[in-house]
Amino acid sequence: MEAIVRFPDWEDRLRTYLDRVEYDPFVWGQHDCALFAASCVRAQTGVDPAAAYRGTYDTANGARTALRELGAGTLLRTVKSWFGEPKSVHFAQRGDIVMRDATTVGVCVGQFSFFVGEEQGQDRLAIIPTRDCRYAFTVPFELSVVSGE
Repeated sequence: MEAIVRFPDWEDRLRTYLDRVEYDPFVWGQHDCALFAASCVRAQTGVDPAAAYRGTYDTANGARTALRELGAGTLLRTVKSWFGEPKSVHFAQRGDIVMRDATTVGVCVGQFSFFVGEEQGQDRLAIIPTRDCRYAFTVPFELSVVSGE
């Protein structure tokens, strides 16, 4: 996967994407939590961490198979393979990827985070307090340079 770095206008791009999908229902393999989060990253960076998964499944079982065959085995391990180890949700920033648990991923927009799915009887983007999330992953603002010297 190519380096993930946010565009200078990443906030506008993320806002535009969120506005566009606000009322889209959950659909496995099209608009599920993993593809939603990856699309948020793509909007901010131009890089789609889930490109290899798109079009490969259309059921919950198919998603599990895709994670085993194309990913790191589980959703949590796959997200870690994209972004590294999680940080405390207390340090989550707008645009970072968050997980409520090991099987539900979304995007942080500040004090709240968006997830795809049914919440309070509505099948659309659900708004959850970020503090209720368990994991947070940084979507980088710039490339980090590691010197071998």
